[in-house]
Amino acid sequence: MKVEIWSDVVCPWCYLGSRRWAAALERFPHADQVETVWRAFELRTDAPKEQGVTLTDLMGRRGLPPEQVTTIFGRIRGLGQEAGIDLRPGEVRPVNSFDAHRLLGLASDLGAGQAMADRLFRAYHSELLNIADHAVLAALAADAGLPAGPVAELLAGDARTAEVRAEEARAAVVGVTAVPSFVLDGRPAVSGALDTDELLALLTDAWEADSARV
Repeated sequence: MKVEIWSDVVCPWCYLGSRRWAAALERFPHADQVETVWRAFELRTDAPKEQGVTLTDLMGRRGLPPEQVTTIFGRIRGLGQEAGIDLRPGEVRPVNSFDAHRLLGLASDLGAGQAMADRLFRAYHSELLNIADHAVLAALAADAGLPAGPVAELLAGDARTAEVRAEEARAAVVGVTAVPSFVLDGRPAVSGALDTDELLALLTDAWEADSARV
């Protein structure tokens, strides 16, 4: 079974979705026959490459009342704690995620997609690093076990730009309008902050449907 997950590194719900997806696979008896493929989706294509204001400030500038922002971020932090991750939404400084998506594509080609996704998520949401900075990306790639040569070559040029753009364009074709979104064996996209039980149910239903057709 091939499962495509459209997500953005800067999305806290995607980080939660990644952890919940991993937990669902641990409980799925046919996990060794599931191929997980990460697909690119940019929430803010115009985000800067340099860290600026915090997300708290940014949401305030967009007119959200401070108490509403506090409530939203408090819920996100609490869900992160439940999932065993440190989410710090009020402190992150949004940056462009395009090069991170290019790097994740390379990692997937090298069989390290999940490790790279985990490292990028933690770097941005927990360590508050600038995941648009090439030096930071190179260090994170090393942490995920990627060879230095291909990473340096990728970051020095525009490799995988077309692939990222194609994934973003395909998102609309398959019905992905929000992230995280899960597409199991070409079925209609399922989007939202699904919990582990819901993701496991998706896996089970898709597996049983596929088995019934054999």
